[in-house]
Amino acid sequence: MAPLCWRPITITISRARMLTLFDPDEEEEIPMKKSVLLAALAVTVASAVLLSQPQTSNGKEQPAASLRHNWEEALGCSNDTVEGTYAISISGTRPAPAPPSGTPNYVPGTIEQLIGVGTRTFDGNGNFTQVTNEKGSLSGILFPNRTLQGTYSVNPDCSGSLTLNIPGLPFAIKYDLVVASHGREFDSIVAFPPPVMVTTSGRRVN
Repeated sequence: MAPLCWRPITITISRARMLTLFDPDEEEEIPMKKSVLLAALAVTVASAVLLSQPQTSNGKEQPAASLRHNWEEALGCSNDTVEGTYAISISGTRPAPAPPSGTPNYVPGTIEQLIGVGTRTFDGNGNFTQVTNEKGSLSGILFPNRTLQGTYSVNPDCSGSLTLNIPGLPFAIKYDLVVASHGREFDSIVAFPPPVMVTTSGRRVN
């Protein structure tokens, strides 16, 4: 990051101009008017310094927001970047699961469309919990407000991985993850098992 440079500000008021500010017939008011003028000049200088923009080494102005962005980029990502709760949206296709009971009116394993919404909370230490409602085009909503848990890992380049454990499945669901907007958003895809073509996107809510 280039060092900060501040533009010097010079304010010049001629003696003649100073004299025009005072009424020659009111000499007793001159000390007070001088005090008011000096106070006004101090406020003007302070405001000008605060409003002046930092500059890069090539002389171009660099807004404070840009400096903060560069600083955050330099820090990279980690598990605590996503600490908090996200609203998540789920979509894609999967083999339709068998219902927990009863005889389905479809063949389990047939590819179906999947949509879902919910919340996911990362603890900043590699663990998360989520509550979702997922609807299959064949299977419907099998588990309303289902709570699941898993683990995650975020790399310095803001990529990562996530493992979701589902009771009854002999394997875990593996996701590839990317964190965006300094932890305010993430996107992920199911990497395993191959027949599951599902994406999950999240936006931070707190």
